[in-house]
Amino acid sequence: MSPRRWLRPWSVLIFLLGAGFGNAPALAKDVWVAQVAPFGGALAQAGRDFNLGITVALNEINMTGGVNGNRLRLVSRDDGYRSKDTVSHAREILQKYEPVAFLGMWGAENISAVLQSKLLESKGVPVIGVTSGMAEFRITPALFHIRAGYKDEVSRILDQMQTMATTRIAVVYEDEAFGREAWDQAQKMLAARQLKPATVVALPSSNVDVAPAVTQIVAADPQAVLLVANTPVAGAVISGIRGKGLKSLVFATSTVNAEQLVKQLGAAASGTAIAQGMPSPYRIKTPVAQDFRKQIVALGIDLERMNFASLEGYVATRVLAEGLRRAGRDVDAKALAKTLESMRRYDLGGFWIDFSAANHEGSRYVDMSIVGDDGRIRQ
Repeated sequence: MSPRRWLRPWSVLIFLLGAGFGNAPALAKDVWVAQVAPFGGALAQAGRDFNLGITVALNEINMTGGVNGNRLRLVSRDDGYRSKDTVSHAREILQKYEPVAFLGMWGAENISAVLQSKLLESKGVPVIGVTSGMAEFRITPALFHIRAGYKDEVSRILDQMQTMATTRIAVVYEDEAFGREAWDQAQKMLAARQLKPATVVALPSSNVDVAPAVTQIVAADPQAVLLVANTPVAGAVISGIRGKGLKSLVFATSTVNAEQLVKQLGAAASGTAIAQGMPSPYRIKTPVAQDFRKQIVALGIDLERMNFASLEGYVATRVLAEGLRRAGRDVDAKALAKTLESMRRYDLGGFWIDFSAANHEGSRYVDMSIVGDDGRIRQ
């Protein structure tokens, strides 16, 4: 195993900047950015990979002169996907480091808890790259989104089903806020297409004991399944229906981490299609994905770590850096938020961000990836 693969997420930046990757230029001062994410628990892989994307981008930025002569530094904390820990870590970081922004934040419950605490509001600190696609967060002043919402994902999935003449559709969702919202959107979109679901299954939150749900899905014998759940629960459903011999197509929202699903299910993940809010890190057609790959190779990091989550962390950090560049040398959090709102049709390299004062939904890009028989993820 490469010695660089075992590093804890929050130590990677120190490693990259201090272990022989060249001497960083002398920079004026440190500007802190923060991440509170699940580095342990069910969503650990996504949190760690997003963190890797951040640290790779920060290394690239700092080694080429920083932003307006300032060095960007990252402080990270593991919330284990527990909302109370998200709040406590955010509070501690805000008091101790005074970051200009948070990068990435997981889970509707966690994000809601932070918003209810008024911590972001009191300091004027924005969050760039919230991973939740819920509509209520799209109109929250502190949150800047770089991926499409669940409404766009469900629409893209149903459009794909329609091109395949699929009419018998099972809707399966985890009974959490994000799942209920996606189901609400699916109902409206199915009705607009003059379709009724073959069956609707609400899965108990975070429960991988899905046997009753599997029985209900198999009994409906759908042509396709629209699945809205976090990866462990989604994996249990897919494994269960495949074990019962159901060969229906499965279309999942981006709440499913494609790479984690492949590790969880192996061959049983084959044929699962997943909505993605980032360009492909595998086809590497977009310049921003090419830039990321170049940095990964230069740093000697295993290319297996280049995936949708790590590319998203890289993109979020590039958006942050552009906002800071436009805001000037002596930027603070409130000035950064204002500057982000002026980022109209900004091209990161084949991936566009479009913010305004009235719109913090920077991207509505959705593409579909599919797990092949060999376990590889393709567009």
